[in-house]
Amino acid sequence: MFFPLSTLVVGAALRLLPAPPTTATLSGHLDHAPAGDTLRLAYGAHQGRQQLRAVLSPTGDFTVKVPDLQAGTPVDFYYARQHASLYLQPGDNVRMTLDFPAFDESLRFTGRGADANTYLAESLWQFEFGPGSAAARPQPTTTPAQMRQQADAFRQTRRAFLASYAKAHPLPADFQRAELLDMDLGWAVALLEYPGAYRSLAKQEPVLPATYFDFLQQLPLQQFDQYLGERGGKGNTAVMRFLSSYANRLAPGGLLSADPAEAPRHYALARADFGPNPASIDRAMSQFYLWKLDSSLDGVVAAYPTFRAHNRDSTAARTLRLLLRQQLAVREAMPAPAFELLDHTGKKVSLQDLRGKVVYLDFWGTWCKPCMQEMPASIELKKKFEGRDVAFVFISVGDKEDKWQKVLATERLTSPNSVHLRSPEGNDVANRYQVTGYPTYWLIGRDGRIITRIAPRPSAGPEAVAAINAALAG
Repeated sequence: MFFPLSTLVVGAALRLLPAPPTTATLSGHLDHAPAGDTLRLAYGAHQGRQQLRAVLSPTGDFTVKVPDLQAGTPVDFYYARQHASLYLQPGDNVRMTLDFPAFDESLRFTGRGADANTYLAESLWQFEFGPGSAAARPQPTTTPAQMRQQADAFRQTRRAFLASYAKAHPLPADFQRAELLDMDLGWAVALLEYPGAYRSLAKQEPVLPATYFDFLQQLPLQQFDQYLGERGGKGNTAVMRFLSSYANRLAPGGLLSADPAEAPRHYALARADFGPNPASIDRAMSQFYLWKLDSSLDGVVAAYPTFRAHNRDSTAARTLRLLLRQQLAVREAMPAPAFELLDHTGKKVSLQDLRGKVVYLDFWGTWCKPCMQEMPASIELKKKFEGRDVAFVFISVGDKEDKWQKVLATERLTSPNSVHLRSPEGNDVANRYQVTGYPTYWLIGRDGRIITRIAPRPSAGPEAVAAINAALAG
């Protein structure tokens, strides 16, 4: 067979071309970083999520090779409970520098691929962590109309920041598109969370106009899968937060009714928003009922037959069925799950040992900022019940013993009427109590039965005092 000379020459030239790079390099220097931790990168979406680990040198330097990248990829950087959102493309050689005590404001990038990462750092500092960021965000104590105006203005400010930065620095088109999608989701989340935030802050129900949720029509929800994609941790977090917040669209009052007729209404609203996209409706509804298990267990039980009839996602169905069964085992009036753990002095303490006392149970961790913010109020709450039959039991989850002991001492958290326990790695106490967020507060009666799994926080003040007094009188 005869091949023209030109074809042979082109074929030979193609064989000589180097393969496009698939590896990105991230290196850097962390000033004043605490020693003894492991630097970690996480990237990829869903079940294919990858993790890489590296050791920080004694001088604060590191280098990590990220292999097998096929396109621009969001990457999460972790070290010593600090986090940064990154973006790496095949062939990038990005260098990161920062001063650890001023992590967010000192974060800098140089090298190939620096522009997208610098944008992420500057955007987060301006709109999330910087000193003026809180005032710029929408304030949920306003009226619904004012909330909409503020949310619109905040989204437009973020869009303008991206456009201005992209004009001065080349940013990949897919990166810009993903950022705009995340801005849209953040805008929608702020508006979706408004009813619950207003209720919590103003201590009354907001009066929502009939058209309040029309903003959802501005999102391409009927093509919701474009929000998912292979966008990694940041994108997945934005999507999951949207789906969790979507609960306020379906149940603006917060709680689910135990009337089975409510579930078809939920599905009608979801179909109106997501259109003929059963996968998106399955995702939204399964997340909705999962999210409501803690606060509206009876409502989820009532809705479950409708969920089974409409749901096509077998994994979601299995997950909800399992968690529903577990939640029913720890509902009000049921015996609280038994546990036996070591306290801060090394003594074994079991729930049975506290029989005869009301137990105010706090699942927390030293790593949890909201948990630590509650501790001053917790100290004051304990003082109000000194000498009475109340045991304040704190179960620390996910803490190393030395850090836990140090925080107990420095924050002066111990007292005669409190019990401080630590649930070591592998212990399933939190799982048995179906703890899904921290801090979580329970009230357990003198007889060891659950009074409530959503006890008022210490910072609720009189409400927490009243709940404990009612438990003592029961």
